[in-house]
Amino acid sequence: MMETVQFLAGIAEIFGGIAVVFAISFGFVEFRRYKATERREAAASLARSYQTPELAATLRIVVELPEPINMQQYLDLSNAEKDLIWSLFCSIESIGILVSRGDLPIELVDEFFSIPIIEGWRKLAPYVEDYRRETDSPQAWEWFQWLHERLVEHHKTLPRIPAHIR
Repeated sequence: MMETVQFLAGIAEIFGGIAVVFAISFGFVEFRRYKATERREAAASLARSYQTPELAATLRIVVELPEPINMQQYLDLSNAEKDLIWSLFCSIESIGILVSRGDLPIELVDEFFSIPIIEGWRKLAPYVEDYRRETDSPQAWEWFQWLHERLVEHHKTLPRIPAHIR
C-alpha cells in the first residue's frame, strides 16, 4: 500500500513538473504574442499620425526649406509655417521619448519618419541651437536631437535600403 502511495506521489510530481514547464512555455508564447500585438498597434498608430494634412504640410515645408536655417531665417517664415514647424518638433519629441523608453522600436520609426527626422534636424539644428541660447533652454527639442542621433547611429550599423530596391 505504501509503495502504491509513493508511486502515485512520484507520478503526481512528474505531472506537476510537466504542468509547470507547460505553464512557463504558454506564458512565454503569450508574452511574445502580446509584444507582437503591441508593435502592430504602435505601427498602426504611427501610420495614422503620419496621415494628417497638417503633418504632410509640415513635412513639405521642412523638406523644401533652403539649407539649414538659423533664427533670423526662421523669423522670416510666416506664422503658419512656424506653427507647422513647431508641430513637427512636438511630434518628433513625443516619438523620441517613446523610443528612449522602449515603447516604440527605432526600426519602426526609421521606416515611417527617417526622412523628416534626419532632414528636419539637418535643416533646423542651427535654429534650435540659436533658440536654446536665446532662451537659456538647453533641453529645448532634446528628444528630436536625441532621436536624430540614434537614427544616424542605427543607419551606420544597419544602412537603410529603400523598399523599392529591396
